[in-house]
Amino acid sequence: MAVRRAGATTILILEPRAHHDGPADFLTTREQGIMLGRVERAVLGVGEIGRVHIGRWGEGAAHLHWWFIARPAGLPQLASSMAEIWDEVLPPTPLQVWRENVARVADAMRSG
Repeated sequence: MAVRRAGATTILILEPRAHHDGPADFLTTREQGIMLGRVERAVLGVGEIGRVHIGRWGEGAAHLHWWFIARPAGLPQLASSMAEIWDEVLPPTPLQVWRENVARVADAMRSG
């Protein structure tokens, strides 16, 4: 499977195990909020992250996906929705750094 490394230091997509069209489909938002917070903390744990932008896109696709886009610290020009836009323009994060970032997030999620 080919993976396109992002220009942003970390970008993750969280998909629910069950099919949901959107957040309103959940019977409780408590578990959803806890999971979003856990992933955000894990991404912040990568280090040198100014903000984690959490978004939901999916026009034309009836399945909920949460996107987590890490804005590197010290790059205010990537603030707000610009982080997602600039990801297409920035050079890919070096492979070793990308692997380390993914491993840090995975370790944080496993450890709870």
